[in-house]
Amino acid sequence: MLYLKPMAIFVWSLLLATTFAQAQSAIITYKGEMNPKYVDSFVAALENKKDVAMGVKQRVANHYYNARPEYFELHINRNESYYYTLPSLDLDEGYTMGSGSSIFPYYTEKSSGKIIEYTTHFGKIALSPLKWKLTGEVKKVGKYTCYQAIASERLFSRRGFYYNRQVIAWFTPDIPLNFGPKNYIGLPGLVLEVYRDKFSLQAIEINLNPEKIVIKPPKDDEKIITEEESHAMISELETERKRSR
Repeated sequence: MLYLKPMAIFVWSLLLATTFAQAQSAIITYKGEMNPKYVDSFVAALENKKDVAMGVKQRVANHYYNARPEYFELHINRNESYYYTLPSLDLDEGYTMGSGSSIFPYYTEKSSGKIIEYTTHFGKIALSPLKWKLTGEVKKVGKYTCYQAIASERLFSRRGFYYNRQVIAWFTPDIPLNFGPKNYIGLPGLVLEVYRDKFSLQAIEINLNPEKIVIKPPKDDEKIITEEESHAMISELETERKRSR
């Protein structure tokens, strides 16, 4: 849900009315990167842990400091979107740390408000929409005028507890497609940038009205679980992990 003043709604309605015909569909490429400040704080906390061997600390720190960008595509039509990770062109062997953003695909449907994350271990999960608030901040992203919105994202740790993280999104009504990367949708325009404590996502290529887009909605007979059900599964796995120590 987005909280807007009446005048703001009127202004954006005019923008949408005059520009909607220009953008019926789109493919957006995003670059995801890990936040250097997050890396510094994570490594500092790791160094203070006395129960972790020095060699392990060094390996983990090297992974974080050498984290590499990841790239994603968001395919949009009027009512749906599909967001997924692009395959890496890096053929180097060995483990590499990515952006810290989810690599799972996301499907969204504007008319019904569906936001579905396609996970590996828990299947398809229906997510709740974020409640956005405008800050009044404005900036240019390339040639587009963008407005800032913030939300609090409630997350569930693999250790079995809830925590909140602030999300900052920059969206442009110049492209009146109400979608964005991952589950960051529902603003009156396309989301071009997202910032969270751990990572950032930034649009680096915008292709409006492409010849072909890829939308992969869930099949009618596929089971979709709630966030609460996925959290219960995580808690159960953590309990089993502790028992197996």
